[in-house]
Amino acid sequence: NRRDFFTTLGFDESSVARCGQINGDNVCLIDLPSNCPETDGLITKEKHLLLAISIADCAPVLIYDRKLRTAAAVHSGWRGTVKNIAGKTVNLFLNELNSKPEDVLAFIGPSAGACCYEVGADVAKQFDRECLSGTDKPGKFMLDLKRAIAFQLAGSGLPKGNIEVSENCTVCDLNYHSFRRDGASSGRMLAAIAIE
Repeated sequence: NRRDFFTTLGFDESSVARCGQINGDNVCLIDLPSNCPETDGLITKEKHLLLAISIADCAPVLIYDRKLRTAAAVHSGWRGTVKNIAGKTVNLFLNELNSKPEDVLAFIGPSAGACCYEVGADVAKQFDRECLSGTDKPGKFMLDLKRAIAFQLAGSGLPKGNIEVSENCTVCDLNYHSFRRDGASSGRMLAAIAIE
């Protein structure tokens, strides 16, 4: 399936770079296809190098500088979001790669939505109240992960108009794979970005 997916996009598997996705905040600048086991984010300036993130409820964040032609793919689950991996990636664009905020676009892809992302108090206390809503279950909250990530991107300097957020929830929309919905039998999806 992955080979077919890459082929449909015009890529061979040998030109794909992937993260280990360990729910951390390590982001690597790469220029060759590779598996980067200790990372949750990849940045490249290389053309025809496909950056791919595997997802099944965590949020993929795709970032692109349209002037400097630099791309990033970030895996941001709740742990990575607490560590501000998306914001740190934007900071790398702005501070190390000399991007200008107005040139950087970000897309937060389909993931578990505020409608379905139930968390306990231990997770909830690590997020801003604006990203939480109550439930009828004691000690349980609904987390708006995508909103939290959007706040981090904006807090790192991106204009709000440069941040696009998918409204699709991977849990309640059966067109998507969801680990929260299907457990160990869940499949995975890929979010990918490349510079033509």
